[in-house]
Amino acid sequence: MKENDRCFIKTKTGHYKEITYKELNDKRKTYITYRSKKFIKLSGILLEVSKSEYKIFESEANRLRYINRAESHKNVFSYDQEDEDDINYKDTIPDLNCNVEQEVEQKMEIEKLKEALLKLSNDEYELIKALYYEQKTIREYAENKGIPFTTVESRKDKILNKLKKYLKN
Repeated sequence: MKENDRCFIKTKTGHYKEITYKELNDKRKTYITYRSKKFIKLSGILLEVSKSEYKIFESEANRLRYINRAESHKNVFSYDQEDEDDINYKDTIPDLNCNVEQEVEQKMEIEKLKEALLKLSNDEYELIKALYYEQKTIREYAENKGIPFTTVESRKDKILNKLKKYLKN
């Protein structure tokens, strides 16, 4: 980071105070307590967080890197409307007015769904992708593959049951 980059440190009252990166480094040199403080980078700034928050953040970052590597082998689609390649999750600032618990639960469900999709065979994945992501009808998919409509319908039901079982565990 550059000397004039912004950093936010917690005050004794729990509020954030803005300082420069140079000031932060000076505090780290002067005060022993600043050497052990944890920071995360968000949208080009450093934000002080507790050790437990830092562990959770890094754990989730590692998990997302693992899932992204696994997804790249199957080209797993995302229900998120944003282009994940253009967004660095570390460079986003959360909206403090939103329901964080609900948002985290939703993200966890999406990640679990992605993991479940990775467990499908290529044929199963292709069928789910066509029906739910590309929004093809069962009839269109059946005609495209040259197989009976009822076969596609029963395969879809089996795959959905398989995904439901995985998501319940």
